[in-house]
Amino acid sequence: MGRDDLKSKAESGGFVEYGEEQLPKIDSMRRDKSQPDFYGVPILHDADVMYCTASEIGNKPASCYTCQIQQSDLTCGLLGPDIKVAKVTGSQDSGDPIEYWPCCDEHDYGNPATGKPSYRPNLSTPDQVGLIWINASEVGQPFGGANCGGGNGGDDCDHYIVKGAVEKWDTPEGVCRVLQHTVENGAVCTAWRDDDELDWQDAQQLMKGDSVDKIKKAKMVKEILQ
Repeated sequence: MGRDDLKSKAESGGFVEYGEEQLPKIDSMRRDKSQPDFYGVPILHDADVMYCTASEIGNKPASCYTCQIQQSDLTCGLLGPDIKVAKVTGSQDSGDPIEYWPCCDEHDYGNPATGKPSYRPNLSTPDQVGLIWINASEVGQPFGGANCGGGNGGDDCDHYIVKGAVEKWDTPEGVCRVLQHTVENGAVCTAWRDDDELDWQDAQQLMKGDSVDKIKKAKMVKEILQ
């Protein structure tokens, strides 16, 4: 259909009434526009990822140990009694210890619960809340967990970038590649990611005595075979 033909078929208001012979072309255009591409990925905003400033989380890294949903027996009120949300120290093949702290996307800053453990009527799964274990910079530090730049004993996020040849944890602020604006070193959000985190299944294996390197090697083999 040429331009002149389109004009002759235009309805009032400039809309075109397509015929049956044009439908395959229109369908192909719709399919093309619906395909995902980089330019269609939206930049997330603070509320989308539950961004919290450093002061809002007590200037401590986010973990179950600074969350009021953690129960007195180191379980979680969202997950029930079968999943332990406790920090764990494992050994590497080299013999060096490495410590991991649990945290999830539902982190609610405050003091952990005391008294008899209680749980929500409708429990979530670890995958639903994004439960992971985060390695600490040192074994035995007062607090570990997640924050943007790795300050105050936290582990830095892969999305946090800084200029120059400086260590992330020595900077007061940096740029978040997800939010596309400057963020505090000690802030945190649910978009936090790190290439050295352990998923909750790996952490449970670590609690049973497997070494960190054995767990990571098994995970690598599994990913290759998938």
